[in-house]
Formats: sequence, structure tokens, C-alpha cells
Amino acid sequence: MRRYLDTSLLVAALIREAGTPAAKTYLSACGDEPLLISRWVITEFSSALAIKVRTDTITTDEQGAALTMFRRFGALRLQVVNVESEDFAVAAGMSDHSAIALRAGDALHLAVCIRLGTRLATFDTGLAAAANHHGVSTDLLTVP
Repeated sequence: MRRYLDTSLLVAALIREAGTPAAKTYLSACGDEPLLISRWVITEFSSALAIKVRTDTITTDEQGAALTMFRRFGALRLQVVNVESEDFAVAAGMSDHSAIALRAGDALHLAVCIRLGTRLATFDTGLAAAANHHGVSTDLLTVP
């Protein structure tokens, strides 16, 4: 089964943080299999790094280095898929259910996974719970 990587995994892989060893181990274990991301992940990745700069978690130099590594890694290993109109409708439907804590961007990740029939890889426990609720297989990575 193909794997869809969410932003939390890529940030951990490319910025030194507690989840970095787990992210790198996971990506290595995937071997040469195609790893998918949506165009939304590209936007979210840049936003996550900018937030880390604003909160003094990383420097602008580290931000620039991570963006460069992301582009290189993307060119070598990532297959970028478009977010389609139907994905927004499916995400909106998932977001209608207040019993499941699901942010709009995470609902969009799940909608893409459902459309493509992929497995979701994430550090986000809330997203993994929502994924399981909506029938999306997950690889939930944890920080040791």
C-alpha cells in the first residue's frame, strides 16, 4: 500500500526535534517505495517552519536549510499529488461531525488519502484517531 506523509512527519525529519530519530527510521524503512504528499503539505510545511521561526524554535538559517532539504527530498523521494475539488467536499463532510476533533487541514489530508487509497503516516494522534474513524489505515509514529 502506498503511504501518504503528513506535515508533522516531514517537519520532524528535516528539523531537529524529539521525533527526528523516529521520522528518519520510518522513512528509511520505507525503502524505495513511493511516498506521497499533497500540494497542501507543501503549504503546511512552509507555514510550520515560519511558526517555528516566530516562536524562536529555529533560526531563519535553519528554516532556509530545511526548505532546501525539503525540495531535494521531494525531488528524490516524494510524489506530489493535487488536491482536487472533490477532496474539499469530502473534507467538509468530515469536518461537519463535531464529535471528532478534526481541523480543516487535517480533514483535507484524510480526503486525499481516501481518494487515493493510501496509508497515512503521522505523529499527530488526533489526526490518526480521525483517520481510523474514517477508515484510513495509519502509521502513528511516536516520540520515545
